[in-house]
Amino acid sequence: MKNGSLDNAYPHPCLDPMRMRFLSCVICLACIFCQSAWGQDASALDPKEMAALLRQIKETRTAAEKKTMARVLQDFRAAAATNASAIAFYQQAVGATQYGGKAHDASEFQDWSKREGEKLKSDAMQNAARLHLSYLLLTIQRAGGMTTKQLEPALTAHIAALTAAGAGDGAILARREKAQDWRDVGYRQPKGVKPPGKDQLFWDQDLINKGVDGGIFVQWYGVEKIFSDLKDWETSPGNVDGIFQKTLLPYYRQIKDSRVITYWDDKIAQEAQKASDTGLSFKIDQFNRMTRPQLLWKRAQDMIAIGQRNRGMGEMMALVKNYPDHPDLNDWISALEGMLSPSGVGATPAPEAPPSN
Repeated sequence: MKNGSLDNAYPHPCLDPMRMRFLSCVICLACIFCQSAWGQDASALDPKEMAALLRQIKETRTAAEKKTMARVLQDFRAAAATNASAIAFYQQAVGATQYGGKAHDASEFQDWSKREGEKLKSDAMQNAARLHLSYLLLTIQRAGGMTTKQLEPALTAHIAALTAAGAGDGAILARREKAQDWRDVGYRQPKGVKPPGKDQLFWDQDLINKGVDGGIFVQWYGVEKIFSDLKDWETSPGNVDGIFQKTLLPYYRQIKDSRVITYWDDKIAQEAQKASDTGLSFKIDQFNRMTRPQLLWKRAQDMIAIGQRNRGMGEMMALVKNYPDHPDLNDWISALEGMLSPSGVGATPAPEAPPSN
């Protein structure tokens, strides 16, 4: 015992010399055993048992994924049922993805809700949320393997719903124009009356203009991967031209459906209205001399695609004769010459997307 210390008289058992030598031997033997064990292969595995186990794991994983997707679809369908349910679901999504549940974030979320209160109550925003969700459901079904034939009725109904929801924009824009006229003559907006400039436009909503595959609901549920193999599909719920060009028109051509011609008639009428709405003579003239002939050429191409070859070529010839100064004239003549040549008889020119304005 040194300095009256019991620790020196009774050292820790692990520091005893005899014990240390014994532990060293044990460790050496363990190392020799491990080296011997790692130097040899394990006992043979049963291939059938391994295959069965892997199959079971895959089946369990597939069942879990199906269950998860069923829940996702159920939630999205319920939210898409009405404007009220859609906007409430949107608010939950914002809270979950941008204000993650912390105390200070909760107060910030409340501030956001107050700030956006008028917008969230607007028909434009609520319609956008509902149609975003309904189109997201269609996109998930497409990603799951549903064909255009199966989805075509729902797609045409979606386009009709977009048209109905966007109809209110015309009235808002008219009110804005009238309000501007009143301001020009010195009229001031009465207090308490919301100026038309504050009204929400449906076609301005991000939920309508941005893709559903990367939208807030997909982020919230973490299901981005299901869209990795999506083909021949427009992801923006408000891009009517994209829906037609990527999905519907190829299907109509395949089944020789005259609705492909109806699309071009509607497209020409819409573009004519846009040009007219500008009130600018050069825009109207540009449409009549340039854009309209281009659209009519695409229309004639689709006539041929659905089996109306003589009618389509006749309209192409009319365009060549009536627009001799059009910049596409040489391409039109080459296309017609190709169709008239012996090797081109019966050939169908590939329809293209409409010109962008």
